[in-house]
Amino acid sequence: HLLNDRDDTPLCEQCQEYAAQVLEKTKEIKNEDQLVDALGMICDDLPAILSEPCKQQIDKNKDAIWDAVKKIDDLTPKELCAQLTLC
Repeated sequence: HLLNDRDDTPLCEQCQEYAAQVLEKTKEIKNEDQLVDALGMICDDLPAILSEPCKQQIDKNKDAIWDAVKKIDDLTPKELCAQLTLC
């Protein structure tokens, strides 16, 4: 069973808020290049010391990230957070 008794905790609620935003964004992304560009913008918002390593990790793992994004596309925010064991 994916959902457990942590579904009303503040952490779960916050996760669901962020998950809803992430899931909304993933629906707009149609290919791996768009995904890399979108994640790169997130890296750009990080402090300079973390920005380049962030981009390197995305580039190195883009195939796995793309596969993961396609798998979560049909999940609800609560289901996604449950899989992350935050709910």
